[in-house]
Amino acid sequence: MQCKLLTAVTAALLMLGISTSQANERVIFSLNWVPYGLHYGIFAAEAQGYYREAGLEIDIQRGYGSGDTVKRTATGAADIGMADMASVIVGRGNGLAVKQVATLLDRSADAIFYLKDTGISTPKDLPGRSLGATIGETTLNLMPVFAANAGFDHKKVEIVNLAPPAKFPTFVSKKVDAIVAFRTEESGILAAASKAGVAVDRFLFSDFGVDYYSIGFIVSDEMLAKRPEMVRRFLAATLRGYAFAFKNPQAAADMFIKRFPESNRDLSFAQWSVSTEHVLTDRTRANGLGYIDREKMQHTLDLITKYHEVKQAVALDDVYSSAVLTKIDAAD
Repeated sequence: MQCKLLTAVTAALLMLGISTSQANERVIFSLNWVPYGLHYGIFAAEAQGYYREAGLEIDIQRGYGSGDTVKRTATGAADIGMADMASVIVGRGNGLAVKQVATLLDRSADAIFYLKDTGISTPKDLPGRSLGATIGETTLNLMPVFAANAGFDHKKVEIVNLAPPAKFPTFVSKKVDAIVAFRTEESGILAAASKAGVAVDRFLFSDFGVDYYSIGFIVSDEMLAKRPEMVRRFLAATLRGYAFAFKNPQAAADMFIKRFPESNRDLSFAQWSVSTEHVLTDRTRANGLGYIDREKMQHTLDLITKYHEVKQAVALDDVYSSAVLTKIDAAD
């Protein structure tokens, strides 16, 4: 029985293109933020043993925002990171040699959440209202193109600068009429609103033609050149974890809560459910999880370059590569 088990494990390793002698290669992986529902697939991969089968020992570290993860990945403090494309492009323009090697949010999640009792019902009602945002964040920077597509003057919206932790409480206490946020934060916003006894709704930028690549997995140019097979195995194992979580969401939730018992299961599951709508699209169903469409990436580069401060010119091939991406079907 033991010999059969060892043979099965060896076969699994060989199927992933590695030998048993390569097992337990250590990898430092930095998330984009604290672990939450969006990360179900990562911790499902860990719990299911996919990283171990791929010969990897993963040290998963919390993130402090995409910008910080880009810096850590570029300097070698992290081997692989999770960050949004805007931070990758801006970082590249600042000399940080990182690129996205697999996307996660195929459909962008930028949104404006608003208080329903303010009389706001369409984006054209936003002029003259107060909008809470952190100066420099991507969603705020993309307000001009959202406004143009939605038919209002963004310059007539009063921007109130808020630190990230102050956004939700300021919003639900009605000190601002609306805030910008990612839709992956929706469950937290709704929970805060329910507790405060206020009703909220939102406008999703992608519903108004503002759709671009956002959060994905990143590595440095040096890492991709020196350890491409490690990156390939990491991506395959991680995306297998996401495929498992799509097919078995309740089991994935159990795995996440076992790993982080202090987390709220209902909240994290709601975050996962919302994230699913932005990961699983016609494109990822047809081409596999992590797939990067070159035309959409060019659109992303053009959009971010126009509405962010990018200090140096950035080429398309500098910000992404699909060279180490294995097709993993989205089994939803």
